[in-house]
Amino acid sequence: MDWHLPYFILAGLMVALVAATLILARTYLTLRRDYGALAAKLAQQQNDLIGLSAAAVKVDQRMLNLELRLKECDERLASLSQLDTGNQSYRAAIERLKGGVAPQELVSQLGLSLSEANLLAHLYAERQDR
Repeated sequence: MDWHLPYFILAGLMVALVAATLILARTYLTLRRDYGALAAKLAQQQNDLIGLSAAAVKVDQRMLNLELRLKECDERLASLSQLDTGNQSYRAAIERLKGGVAPQELVSQLGLSLSEANLLAHLYAERQDR
């Protein structure tokens, strides 16, 4: 009966080898499934990154356009404020005319021409007569 003992050991080793092979096959299939899921997630993230990059480029372009429009508005505002300065001297002249200042004094005080000062005095006098 001693000679049967190695067959039992050999049979046990064969069973252990088959069990180990089945465990390895199951682990391989699990890893393969997980790898597929990770590859799909990676592809989705790459697509998201491409979309975000495209959106960032559009936002940058919009910001650039808005900055250009803001610069144009600042330039317009500066030119309008220079125009308003001229109107303010006329407003100041009218206020001084209301205070009884003569047109000749407006020429020296505000830098208006004599014809401008006379015109303002004439227009202001017509409004007060009404």
